[in-house]
Amino acid sequence: MKTFPKDISFLYDWRTYQQRVLSSLEEHLQNRHFHLIAPPGSGKTVLGLEVMLRLNEPTIILAPTLAIKNQWLERFVELFLKQNKAPDWVSMDLKNPKFLTITTYQSLHSIVSKGADKEESKDEILIEDEINEREKITSYSQTVLESIEQIGFKTLIFDEAHHLRSSWWKSAMQFRSQLSQPNLVALTATPPYDVSLSEWNRYIELCGPIDIEISVPELVKEQDLCPHQDYLYFSAPSFDERETIQSFRDDVSQTREKLLANSVFVNMLKEHPWMIKPDDHIESILAAPSYFSSLLIFLNEADEIKWKDYKHILGTKKTIPKLELDWLETLLTGCIYQDPYTQGFEEVIKEIKKWLSRIGAIDRKKVYLRSTKKIDRMLLTSVSKLRSINEIVQFEASTLKDDLRLVILTDYIRLADLPRNADDEKKLTRLGVIPIFESLRRNMMTGVKLGVLCGSVVILPRSAIPALNEIISCEIKENLRITPLQHDDHYVSLQMNGSQSQQVVRIMTELFTAGEIHVLTGTTSLLGEGWDAPSINSIILASYVGTFMLSNQMRGRAIRVQRGNDHKSSTIWHLVCIDPSQKETGYDIDTLSRRFKAFVGVSHTGDYIENGMDRLNLELAPLGATKLQNLNQQMFDHARRRSELSTHWRQATDKSGNHKMVEELKTAPESLPRSTLITNTIKALIMQGLMFGLFIFAQLLEEIAYLELESFISFLYIVLFVLAISVIFMLPKTIKGIWLWIKHGRLETSAKQLGETVIETLHHLDLIKTDLDEIEMKVTQEFNGFINFWLNGGTRYEQTLILEAIQEIQEPIDNPRYFIKRKSKWGPFLRYDYHVVPQVIARNKKGAEFFLQQWKKRVGKAELIFARTLEGRQELLKARMKSLSAAFVRKTERVSAWK
Repeated sequence: MKTFPKDISFLYDWRTYQQRVLSSLEEHLQNRHFHLIAPPGSGKTVLGLEVMLRLNEPTIILAPTLAIKNQWLERFVELFLKQNKAPDWVSMDLKNPKFLTITTYQSLHSIVSKGADKEESKDEILIEDEINEREKITSYSQTVLESIEQIGFKTLIFDEAHHLRSSWWKSAMQFRSQLSQPNLVALTATPPYDVSLSEWNRYIELCGPIDIEISVPELVKEQDLCPHQDYLYFSAPSFDERETIQSFRDDVSQTREKLLANSVFVNMLKEHPWMIKPDDHIESILAAPSYFSSLLIFLNEADEIKWKDYKHILGTKKTIPKLELDWLETLLTGCIYQDPYTQGFEEVIKEIKKWLSRIGAIDRKKVYLRSTKKIDRMLLTSVSKLRSINEIVQFEASTLKDDLRLVILTDYIRLADLPRNADDEKKLTRLGVIPIFESLRRNMMTGVKLGVLCGSVVILPRSAIPALNEIISCEIKENLRITPLQHDDHYVSLQMNGSQSQQVVRIMTELFTAGEIHVLTGTTSLLGEGWDAPSINSIILASYVGTFMLSNQMRGRAIRVQRGNDHKSSTIWHLVCIDPSQKETGYDIDTLSRRFKAFVGVSHTGDYIENGMDRLNLELAPLGATKLQNLNQQMFDHARRRSELSTHWRQATDKSGNHKMVEELKTAPESLPRSTLITNTIKALIMQGLMFGLFIFAQLLEEIAYLELESFISFLYIVLFVLAISVIFMLPKTIKGIWLWIKHGRLETSAKQLGETVIETLHHLDLIKTDLDEIEMKVTQEFNGFINFWLNGGTRYEQTLILEAIQEIQEPIDNPRYFIKRKSKWGPFLRYDYHVVPQVIARNKKGAEFFLQQWKKRVGKAELIFARTLEGRQELLKARMKSLSAAFVRKTERVSAWK
């Protein structure tokens, strides 16, 4: 067999974006390569199968998990073949390859790595049995590789290649190199944009450059994904959890007071060389600015120093902060583990360390006083989230009634929490599949049918048994065992023996879609990625273990469109536990905030689309108990208006023409290097013009004083004449200054010049391949003054590279290889500013010099300094001293936005 049978074709109509991709496929495949990025639910699998058929050659499909591997076969049989089972030319086992072979990266790695020739170490001594076993494995792997070679595979499909570990990547690269000029098709929903340059190059080496990227807003706009919205639901710790937290807080408060009252400890810090002769230790201070600040703040709190004596080092005239716990953490971590000076006071440090260890405030050579790893994990897994889940389910059931199709995803099963009989109901104290099911079951919500689907346990309502019998075959029925739950005969468990056990997921999905189950609880490992249930219209993410990419995949389960349900919309609920007694929001919401960077969605007002949590328009810290309740009510009020979701997405995506998702950099205006044209040329020219005009006016008035005037009217005519002459003299310089102000003076324009400097340099260094004419730097200013950088044109990775370089320039100087020194003057005042030459540019002198050349051309005069010389190091100390006070300035932030 050398080609696919001719009668195979897609049985349905292509979506708009799919047709657009297929129309340009021939052009993209000219180099025998196609790399597509599209979000979960966009139909990548189906598109990959169509590309495979059009290439029409022996094919291997590689998937990251067994679930996704099975999904490829299911889609192929269901959507392309006019039969109920896979043909004999399809194999799901790499050890038995056929014309179309679907396998996992792990299976490929197992075969390739064992089949690879391994050079034994000279020092390695193997006994005879071990040698024979190794030879058997190697021989078997070689046999499999030979059978693969005989098939003559010509198409290689990588699905979700962002999953590849280093070892898997090496095996995939080795296998690809053994094929003769294969067609390479790469599909993914979450490319690793946030990895290092070396990791990105590794990803591109395997998958090739990105050809097409489809965004979530684009698919919602074209009705290929349904309108959806994210919601946060807050809870406070349980009574037991609050007691644990309060006990720790009391201990920390005592620690703070004991330290301030400890004269030995205070005197030790007061006599610190940095405090006695700070100017002699500038380099050390600037190597640890936060620690130096913590010393000042502590001693200032203890009334032992006047902090203003050190303001020339701090670089600020503002008052220093109070001794909050974050500063005390920095101080104690430095004293106990990092500062050579304090190590000499062994008894003092030993006593403090012993006290901190006793209250659980030390972990891996770091002091934690605001929270501990134990408390953070306790909030992540707080039992209060069970109550949150109950309230969300109750709300969604009241809103959607029998149309409810809600999935709850969590990390662990906790089978031990399933009662053995009606009298065995234990108190639920942790999150997990069984505790969630039990909490909902005990709540006895009228009309809500519950189900469980995970590897070791499957539960469904007894009322679903008739529907179950209708959808299963006789063969499955013989291997199926239905057992009533011992503690509640309204529910039954399913067990299936033999090879048919994989059918359980399909069966439960059908029952869920048919409405025999309203709320299905399962694990992220089984349902988080690869599982397909388009009927889902609400999802609760009760997971805290999964990666960012897995979080996005889980969220993607809910946003797929459902054939025949044109009005589908979905809600995605994220659970957060916050301690209302704490000023800060806490670890739980901080973790979620980072995850939200992977979620793109519409704002609650429908005004804009971007990633991150800001689009939810929440006022968070400080959060008291009343505010938590109000926020939850606010979430419910918004979620109740499901019909408005479509409107919000439509008004956000239809604002104007060719919008797309772009990487955007948000930055505070004070962190931008304003063009020296403003401070030097522009202001100087305007001032010179005005001063010159006033000088002429004064000279003429002095001459007029000696004239004899016949009348006051004549005097006014002369004054007007003098003014006119003065204006004529000052006009050229003033006009030139105003013109330069218009051209360079606006903040957006100065920011754009900075961006163009970076783009020109990266292109010169061949780090940007796209033609400069096709890349445009865009800069806008928000109502709150923040500046937004984004790019029109270039590849997604090139845009990321540019924004990262711009971000480096705007952040405080740390330890760069090269940096820029700028001098600006206003009247008698001289000011120096320092900016990093981005690391990707500063790898060699030629790159840094070209950057300086472009800086001078667009931004203004500057001097390039190499920080690895003695003179450069001295200048770097000045630069770091100047940026010491910038530790409290809000840093730039990267977001994805629909522009």
